[in-house]
Formats: sequence, structure tokens, C-alpha cells
Amino acid sequence: MQYKAITNEDIAYFESVCSRDRVYRKNDIHDDFTHDEMPEYGKFMPELLVEALNTSEVSRIMKYAYENNIPVTPRGSGTGLCGGAVAINGGLLLSLSKMNKIIEIDEDNMVVTVEPGILLMDLTKAVAEEGLMYPPDPGEKSATVGGNVMTNAGGMRAVKYGVTRDYVMGLEAVLPNGEIIKL
Repeated sequence: MQYKAITNEDIAYFESVCSRDRVYRKNDIHDDFTHDEMPEYGKFMPELLVEALNTSEVSRIMKYAYENNIPVTPRGSGTGLCGGAVAINGGLLLSLSKMNKIIEIDEDNMVVTVEPGILLMDLTKAVAEEGLMYPPDPGEKSATVGGNVMTNAGGMRAVKYGVTRDYVMGLEAVLPNGEIIKL
């Protein structure tokens, strides 16, 4: 598929959504954002890196990219081994790592509400402080929960407790066209 190259007009739009300090052009993008932890997939430089802070920003970014045929690659901490966080088509790399908050820990119902960029090690520590346990235990503790959901990560406790999907009760997701849905 032929995608549109990002123009200065596109960059201006993304800067209006996220502010200039969270939009990085090709020459300012660190090499870490060109690959994940599986070197076999190679390195691919995105044209633009945008850091979103909330669902509304993600929605506006996705809607604009969809309407303008700009490829978008979502990314957390980039620790994956499946190439899912690599911008193989260039375009826009959408970093969700700043969406890293725990919204609520509901001890009574043993439910935690988090943003996708929360690191697994931070989630595990926070629930442990409340006397709870987050059972999925993938090997990479600096992975994001969003990435764990995307890959259905399991780890050493998966045989006894199951994998990530067994602990997801609901999702707020942004579709490629920018629509926000709750599942």
C-alpha cells in the first residue's frame, strides 16, 4: 500500500494536538525508536514521533492520520520481540509511554484501572503495596501493560494463573478512524 509522506502541514497539526515539545522530527528521533528487542526485524526510522498523554490526543492523532493515509505504529517501551512497535512503513510512531498512570486500585473488587503505558514493574509494585498480586509475569518487567495486552503476554506463572487476557475486564480503545470505544 502506498502511504502519504508526512508534510510540514501534518507536523503542524500534530503539534497543535500534542504541543511542540512532544513531536519529534526524523533527525531528532533517538535510535531506540527504530527497533524493538528482536534484531532480526531490522531498523526502521519513522518520519515523526508523537508522544500522547491521553485518549483524546490519541483519537485526534488517529483520525487525522486515517483521513490523510499516514501509517501509525503504536509503541510503549519497545521491549517486544514481535516487531509490533517498529515503524516498518515509516510514517508516525505514536508513543504511549507517557500514558503511564494507575487510575484506580479497587481493593474490594480486586480490579486495577491503568493507562497503557504503565510499566509492568510499577503495576506489580503498586498492587503488592495494597496486598494484591498481578498474576501475569512476563520476563521483561520494563514492558508496558498495553504491550502485554497486545501480545497476550504470560510468563513463568502462566501455567498456574493464565495469561494477560485472563486479567483484562475491559478496554477503552481508539480505532484507526479515531473512534473511541469501550469494551
